[in-house]
Amino acid sequence: MLAGDQCIAEALPPWLDAQSSALVQDIVATLASHYPDLLAVVLFGSVARHDERPLTDPQPSDVDLLAIFDTDEDPVHLPRGLDITHTIGVARNRHLDAPREVQVMFTTRAMREWDTTFIANVARDGIVLWARGPLPQPLSAMERAPAHHW
Repeated sequence: MLAGDQCIAEALPPWLDAQSSALVQDIVATLASHYPDLLAVVLFGSVARHDERPLTDPQPSDVDLLAIFDTDEDPVHLPRGLDITHTIGVARNRHLDAPREVQVMFTTRAMREWDTTFIANVARDGIVLWARGPLPQPLSAMERAPAHHW
């Protein structure tokens, strides 16, 4: 098992550009260090599937992350949601050269905030970038793939 940023760097797909990869690594590391109840971060969407629009496109695809918190309470309720958003913003400000936007969505371990189709798509196409333990039941199929832990 690798420590720190090396582990997340190995989990990121090689087709993601270096600046956007650095931004994703910083967001994940910053969230993990600030929130002990962060359970996992999963890359999903077009970048995970490798069908993203290229950087040469007038509107290149963004990078989608799902941050899963080990709680039953909605993690984005005020004021905690503002605190999480601010924490992500601090990481973003360190990578203003990243050509792709990184969108971070939040969920609880029960994942009741999302419909079953969304959860199934994340479970099918997602890439676990970071985890502190077993994934929530709706994503347990992803654990067959190697999870990257710090």
